[in-house]
Amino acid sequence: MKKFIFIVVLIISSIITNAQDTNVQDIIYKSDGAEIKVKIIELTKETVKYKNFNQLQGPIRNIPLTEVFMIIYKDGTKEVIKKSTVMQTQEETPQQKQTNTIIMPKIETNKDNSSINYQDFCFKGQQDASRYYTGYSTASNWTGAITILAGGLIGLIPAIACSSSQPSMSSLTFPDQELIKNSSYYNCYIQEAKRIKSRKVWTMFGIGVGVNFAIILLLTSSGQ
Repeated sequence: MKKFIFIVVLIISSIITNAQDTNVQDIIYKSDGAEIKVKIIELTKETVKYKNFNQLQGPIRNIPLTEVFMIIYKDGTKEVIKKSTVMQTQEETPQQKQTNTIIMPKIETNKDNSSINYQDFCFKGQQDASRYYTGYSTASNWTGAITILAGGLIGLIPAIACSSSQPSMSSLTFPDQELIKNSSYYNCYIQEAKRIKSRKVWTMFGIGVGVNFAIILLLTSSGQ
């Protein structure tokens, strides 16, 4: 019996640990959209010092703040790097400025939306949600944990509730606050974020049901 309990605890711990992988490292989002999973060592006025998450015993690396859009720390805290706050230590030639400048995609907004392509704003909203929305982790992790501990029928309650609810505003991250003012962009961002959240929640529910099934098999085999 003790061996059985040990195996069950081991399975549950493994599932919960894997479900929380997105929260055990810091994430650097570069201005070009690239994502780096790291351990932040130091944030200065000019650079971010970090170690690659898969090479924690490796060298400390540096990335200029001018190349960083946002940092999401392992505790869920988000920090958007404002380019206006980055201090320059030396004069740059026009050629250097042209080389170092990061050109972000810009969509102009105006009060008359009749001249704006709805699909362009909607597509960008969906892209940004896929890239920057990470607020699903709490809902998916809780769903998985409850399903594992209480069973599939009980697990359906948080799965249905979490997957059908809109993402909270506090969990949303927008790369450009000006774009929020456009209803097409905002609505498509929210819809995509909800879809991502729903997918993650049901994935964790499925994992929980699988663990329950494994526990039943262990109980059956141990009783024979």
